[in-house]
Amino acid sequence: MDTPALKNICTQVRRDIINMTANAGSGHPGGSLSAVEMLVALYFDVMNVDPKNPSDPTRDRLVLSKGHAAPALYGVLGEKGYFSTEEFKNFRQLHSILQGHPDAKKCPGVDASTGSLGQGISIAVGMALGAKTTGNPCRVYTICGDGELQEGLVWEASMAAAHYGLDNLTVLVDNNCLHIDGSNDEVMSLGDLHAKFTSFGYNVIELVD
Repeated sequence: MDTPALKNICTQVRRDIINMTANAGSGHPGGSLSAVEMLVALYFDVMNVDPKNPSDPTRDRLVLSKGHAAPALYGVLGEKGYFSTEEFKNFRQLHSILQGHPDAKKCPGVDASTGSLGQGISIAVGMALGAKTTGNPCRVYTICGDGELQEGLVWEASMAAAHYGLDNLTVLVDNNCLHIDGSNDEVMSLGDLHAKFTSFGYNVIELVD
């Protein structure tokens, strides 16, 4: 898909996010909006997925570690055709498939139930290791927020990824420099993330907007 088409989808997903959170009267629009480009690029240009067969065992997987950005994921899944965009009006409503955080048992296209920050990379490492062990050709992607990189579990999982040579794993960091209650530097400085991930064996690529 060409860049103009992807940009148009990003614009629509942003509308979806604002409409969902405004209608619900709650949610995390900021952290959702900052993840839009990554999710759109993955689902519309990179990942091997089929909305008509969301349980395909060889599909690529996405773990949204920053689960509070669920509106962004829902916007992308809806626009991709996993479910009707009419579902957006039910975001955060009782019994809705679109819960405040992603629920893999309720929502088509959601590969992992997330929301407890710092756990997404370890979930993705488990998926990637399982795929390698069984010869599954799928790739595993995870999107985490920069704030959750303050969790020790992130680095334990990264150590395991390097140890097991998980070249089928891609970690994307939404480096928006913000927590819910202040900037990263105000809460806890993250230091040189490029150097940190490189030291754990990652091939680090930085994209600056």
